[in-house]
Amino acid sequence: MAFKVGLSEVVITPPIGTSLVGYFEDRKSTGIHDHLLAQTILFETPETRVALITCDLVALLPETVLETKGLIAKILPIPSDNIFIHTTHTHTGPATVGAFGVEQDEEYLKFLPKFLVGSVKEAFHNLVPARVGFGSGKEDGVSFNRRYLMKDGTVRTNPGGGDLWETMAGKGNPDIVKPAGPIDPEVGVIKIESEDGRLRAILVNFACHLDTVTGRLISADYAGVLRQVIRKVKGNDVMVGFFCGTSGNINHVNFQSGNLKTGYFAHTQWLGTILSGEVLRVTEKIDCAPVSVLKTASATFDIPIRKPRPEELKLARKLKEVGPEGLTGEEKLEWERRNNLFGDEIAWAKELILVVEEGKEKEVVPVGAFRLNDSAIVFLPGEVFVEFGLRIKSESRFKPTLVFQMVNSSLGYLPTREAFKQGTGYEERLARSSKLVPEAGGLITETALKLLNSL
Repeated sequence: MAFKVGLSEVVITPPIGTSLVGYFEDRKSTGIHDHLLAQTILFETPETRVALITCDLVALLPETVLETKGLIAKILPIPSDNIFIHTTHTHTGPATVGAFGVEQDEEYLKFLPKFLVGSVKEAFHNLVPARVGFGSGKEDGVSFNRRYLMKDGTVRTNPGGGDLWETMAGKGNPDIVKPAGPIDPEVGVIKIESEDGRLRAILVNFACHLDTVTGRLISADYAGVLRQVIRKVKGNDVMVGFFCGTSGNINHVNFQSGNLKTGYFAHTQWLGTILSGEVLRVTEKIDCAPVSVLKTASATFDIPIRKPRPEELKLARKLKEVGPEGLTGEEKLEWERRNNLFGDEIAWAKELILVVEEGKEKEVVPVGAFRLNDSAIVFLPGEVFVEFGLRIKSESRFKPTLVFQMVNSSLGYLPTREAFKQGTGYEERLARSSKLVPEAGGLITETALKLLNSL
């Protein structure tokens, strides 16, 4: 039996009026700019099958992932450990997780697993002989480390002033010294074609937050633009799937010089188009071959959840009850000292309290690796700092090694230990979106490297 690939995509756009998650307010969607998709790429050899699913969603909780994987494994001969569900992390999609005052959309989640199962089932029935190739390009002008060293010695996340979209269009923050970390400019491309050389799919891996749109229209963000532009060139029958790289501290804004395009969706269109050009260039240079080696490895382990200090929890509860105006001057200074006031102060206080009230001591962490011939993919949970992805790529014996974040779980941010020591950024602040202990990112990286070495 030859190596085969099956492809499928289904629309998973929620109804208009659905709450959009990703900011400090409950935004009710007023329309659809572009549809959200779930895309399945199913690989088959005589020995096994592996399913990759990418969804235009902000995140999925472990229970949703486990439910979906269980349903798939029940009706199809695909091992549960070989099912990897990725979310692009678009900030203009439904509330598949709850955060900062936006409640989880339980109605949407009732139906989502069935749609994902249907997509995998369709891909299974579409299995045909195929060839695969990996390629790598570079785009270093559209993504930026969003943590900056400031003149006062602190490190700040997204240090804009006033209205972000106005102040960052053509002007930067003069108090910035330099970015506090690197970016990952690699544009990873996987090309899939039929036995006779017909292009069937282009899979893209790039590290930059999908948070360029804002507003109240449903959108897949720049991944949707990427899909649209490449299909205009290669044809609507070609699948274009996006997998986000390690971008917990990477976004699209240059706060030093100001680079945002003015006008709704203008920056999204610009970024997606620029990225598409590099993807198309790399795709043309990739030679596909039959897959003779397909292996996976996975591991799950527990990582503790960090807890606030008693006095910090007490202060958060008071802030939730009486608001900032109810704090004494000394209490407000203490809250500011402990917390970078990024966004709504009360929302942050509520998040801290919710971490405690959930009563969980640890999270189960899934990590995976996937080898195709002499190339590999690593699957990490959560919003991973770029430094971890760069280390995995550097130390992996497979070239290229692509790193996908937000796979099989939403564990929130995974900052470096250095970021926790800095302590004044958004990503390390205790909330449901950032609750694991400081060593979590390092443990996950070490596990990923061990899995790669086992393939």
